Amino acid sequence: MAKKAAKRAEIIAKLAVHFLSSGLDDTGLRRLAEVAGTSDRMLLYYFENKDELVLCVLDHIGAGLSVEMARRFGQDRKRPAELVEALWGLVKDPFTADQVRLWLDLSSRASRNDPLFQAVAEAVSENWIKEIAALLDVEKSEQRPLAILIMAAVDGQLFLFPNAPEKGDEAIARLIHMLEPY
Repeated sequence: MAKKAAKRAEIIAKLAVHFLSSGLDDTGLRRLAEVAGTSDRMLLYYFENKDELVLCVLDHIGAGLSVEMARRFGQDRKRPAELVEALWGLVKDPFTADQVRLWLDLSSRASRNDPLFQAVAEAVSENWIKEIAALLDVEKSEQRPLAILIMAAVDGQLFLFPNAPEKGDEAIARLIHMLEPY
């Protein structure tokens, strides 16, 4: 069983690199098998179906971004303005650019009612809302709504300016200024 788990992890890691560099366009089972260095039949040995495989890869990528957030932000609660500034820096960082592009791709596909990508986008959003809420140094009742507002503002700038997020700097600076009283 350990050998199967190790092979699954290896496949997931290879496909994560592929998804981050190519997005979600090139996700046919045969292509994924080629990237993973195996056959499509062997992929279905390690994963129940293509949906499970894609979910595992996206979960792996999401977990990596969560680890990066934890590394950068730690566990200390932050004022809303401070957290917006830190999140904006995170999404503009070249280190996370591939994850941001993948998030935009995933969100776009979810908006076209693809059930798999809809479920993943909702789960990812909910996870990030919880992570951001937990970092906010505000009253408990304000954490979730404020986390949603922050995500909407940051993601909104990324959707408006996907190839030039620095164009959103002015709007984010204004939001930071508006949140400073908190």
